[in-house]
Amino acid sequence: MRIAYFDCFSGASGDMILGALLDAGLDLESLRADLACLGVGGYAVDAQRVRKQGFAATQFEVRIDTSVTGPTAT
Repeated sequence: MRIAYFDCFSGASGDMILGALLDAGLDLESLRADLACLGVGGYAVDAQRVRKQGFAATQFEVRIDTSVTGPTAT
């Protein structure tokens, strides 16, 4: 078993953590399948490789469908 320890002394956002997990080997399609099990709709997730100020990373984004109002079930 592998264990990851986050030392977030200055904080870390959810998209930063998910981007790091994708860089570490988490499969995006597996993540999408697991999120689909939650039964919540009205969103889409995507990830892309980016380079900012000399650092390469994976940018993770959650896009919300603004035409959907209130709780949605799939």
